[in-house]
Amino acid sequence: MAGGALLADELSKIKSMLTVNTSPIAQAVIGGKLIANDFSLVAANAKETAVYQANLAQVLSGLAARFRAAGQVTWNEPEGGFFVVVTVPFTVDDAFLEHTASEYGVLFTPMHHFYGAGTVSRQLRLSISTLTPEKIEEGLDRLAAAITARLTATTGVPTADIPSTGVPTGAAS
Repeated sequence: MAGGALLADELSKIKSMLTVNTSPIAQAVIGGKLIANDFSLVAANAKETAVYQANLAQVLSGLAARFRAAGQVTWNEPEGGFFVVVTVPFTVDDAFLEHTASEYGVLFTPMHHFYGAGTVSRQLRLSISTLTPEKIEEGLDRLAAAITARLTATTGVPTADIPSTGVPTGAAS
């Protein structure tokens, strides 16, 4: 015994902090879900898959409606998943993220965070998994306003092809 506790108990605590295993409770929940769906992961996740696919379709069509005509903003078109990567003609850094969050009330992840230190990137990652259709539209409007403002500031010329959304400065979602 070490300090009143069994050595095995102390080692168990340390192991639980170092080992990356799924908890027994999570395993039981997943097992129950599989049993309820005739052991099919596809059936067990059908509702969630439909929501994710609808969100993805809405984001892709929303990006096209807001940016396709301008041609300066592009994005990947994944067949599934939780993220869409948008490419813009300017650097997307933490300062742009902070400005966009505080002035337009929209968040994204600058892609430079996924590369080595000092990497400059013109891409941002949008998360689409847990949003309602209304929040997706609102977020795309706010993102379009932020990107339009940045393009206008960079070139000095208003970007007529990107619709103005009228999102007020300092707006929060």
